[in-house]
Amino acid sequence: MASPTAAERFNLLSPTWRAVAFMVAASACLAWMHGTVRMVSFGLHPFEIAFFRNLFGLMIYIPWLVRGGLIVLYTKRPGAHVVRGVFNSGSMLLWFTALSMVPLAEATALSLTGPLFVTLGAMAFLGERVGAGRWIAVLIGGSGALVIIRPGFEALNLGMVFAVAGTALVAVSKLVAKSLTRTESAATVAFHVQLMMMLITFCFAVFVWQWPDWEQLAWLAVIGILGGCGHFLFTKAYVIADVSFAEPIVFTRLVWAALFGLLVFSEIPDIYTWIGAALIVGATSYNAQRERAEKARQAR
Repeated sequence: MASPTAAERFNLLSPTWRAVAFMVAASACLAWMHGTVRMVSFGLHPFEIAFFRNLFGLMIYIPWLVRGGLIVLYTKRPGAHVVRGVFNSGSMLLWFTALSMVPLAEATALSLTGPLFVTLGAMAFLGERVGAGRWIAVLIGGSGALVIIRPGFEALNLGMVFAVAGTALVAVSKLVAKSLTRTESAATVAFHVQLMMMLITFCFAVFVWQWPDWEQLAWLAVIGILGGCGHFLFTKAYVIADVSFAEPIVFTRLVWAALFGLLVFSEIPDIYTWIGAALIVGATSYNAQRERAEKARQAR
């Protein structure tokens, strides 16, 4: 009797552990992508990098289209895909600009506020009730971001402002994505957002265009592949797990980013980055625990 393959063993895992695996892998892909973006941004404008990231990211879906045909692109909710594409594109343009201006670990630590923005977005757009405990968690997480930015003690870095704004925009995109996964496949959701983002970011890239050389083109392809894989893995996680459960696992991005920054840029995060990140991680972990406890209570 043949032993099970790695894919078969993976499918035997519980949905919870499969979601964890997808989120850890996605976090690694995006952390390495952001590190590569910072590296390439020394020679190309972030808007152009964003366009090529989406162009090459879209190409990884070609085999899927060849195998399934154009019918796999059918969607019942084109408007929702457009909305998600707009928010994701705005987030990416802000984020890539931020990565060209601040150390990788600091930008990544600020991005960990994402689950807090998801909580606020769920309250504003989905009508979810937010109790005192979750409001306290949001305030603590916001305090963590302020520890990293240190306004009034350090000159305000516009790149940090862009990082926080980009994180807020992508939180809205994640709420739309979770809604879409109820009626669409993960691949369909991922493909449509890639297509929309490619078109939107091209409109910005034309104003700063310069032709990349072959080495830059190779790194841009790496960025696109890592980004496309990361978003597909995130979408797979959202299909089998609640956003509130999956989001805290994104914290592993800080570890990957700190390692990349140390090895490639010799950047060592300062103590304020780690303190702020700890406050943000603690706040969002508390929020996730409250969310799971509330759903378990409702189920009983």
